[in-house]
Amino acid sequence: MNLIRAAMGWIWSQMPFFLALGLAALFFFVWSFPFSDLSDVATNAVAKATDNKVYVQFESLDIHLIPQPAVSATNLSVETALPPLQAKWAKVTPSLVSLITELPSLIKAARGDQAAAQAVSSRIGVSISAEEIFGGDIDLSIKPGSKSEGGKERSRVSLAIEKVNLAEVQKWSDLPMKMQGRADVHTNVQLSFNMQEQPEGEYEIRISKFALPASTIMVPMNGANLPVNIPTVTLASVLLRGRLVGGNLIIEEGTFGQNKDPLFGRIKGSLGLRFQTMRSSITPIFGSYNLTVDLNTTAPIEKSWDSPSSR
Repeated sequence: MNLIRAAMGWIWSQMPFFLALGLAALFFFVWSFPFSDLSDVATNAVAKATDNKVYVQFESLDIHLIPQPAVSATNLSVETALPPLQAKWAKVTPSLVSLITELPSLIKAARGDQAAAQAVSSRIGVSISAEEIFGGDIDLSIKPGSKSEGGKERSRVSLAIEKVNLAEVQKWSDLPMKMQGRADVHTNVQLSFNMQEQPEGEYEIRISKFALPASTIMVPMNGANLPVNIPTVTLASVLLRGRLVGGNLIIEEGTFGQNKDPLFGRIKGSLGLRFQTMRSSITPIFGSYNLTVDLNTTAPIEKSWDSPSSR
């Protein structure tokens, strides 16, 4: 008995050594494991978990332990019902505290419990960073938020988009009008991902060197699509700042162009904007608007509007 106690005492006294040895072994395993070979495994796992709605592919995969556990990938491609999204590098950092506290709910959600999955979606924290996506960088942070006035649990979502190339966004989204420029977007909103209640929060959008080449768009009018010629528009800068509340996009401060631009002015007001979940995706629904626009133009652009080619 004394021998057993002595052995246990020795083991306890050497606990720091064994702990360091275990951490070193874990670090060596993570450092030497060929995670890049897991590309097909990860692709199949994500496809199966999303019922073949999402496909993820990457060139290399790394696991990070310092300063906090995270997973990063290079040359990442995500395919959904939308056109593929590609990033040169992406990193996902989960919140360990939320993962530990919500572990029972995570297990239930993994077993198909829809109520647990819905609850977990607003309680788990995660940070996502991506570089060279649409030519810019994106940082997304999701944390547990405050409950709504109706008592619904919400997530706090902070999004920072830096120097995104609008030309690449136009190609990806297949918009009818070509455009150029660089956009910065910053939002901080609270929402429930099932959209039972509309998001609330603040936003700021800045665009530099915006250019809209001359083009023709089809505008629905009285049951028919009428062609409308749009002249070339160039703006040194665009700023939109405001709030999202009650299913409305409030523009508290809006400026476009500068005095040297052919078109410049200010805009304020509100635009109906509600979000609905349709076929497992979130779809924006635009409504009525009430906008006040102070528009200033120069002689050259007024001539282009009056020319026969723009009629």
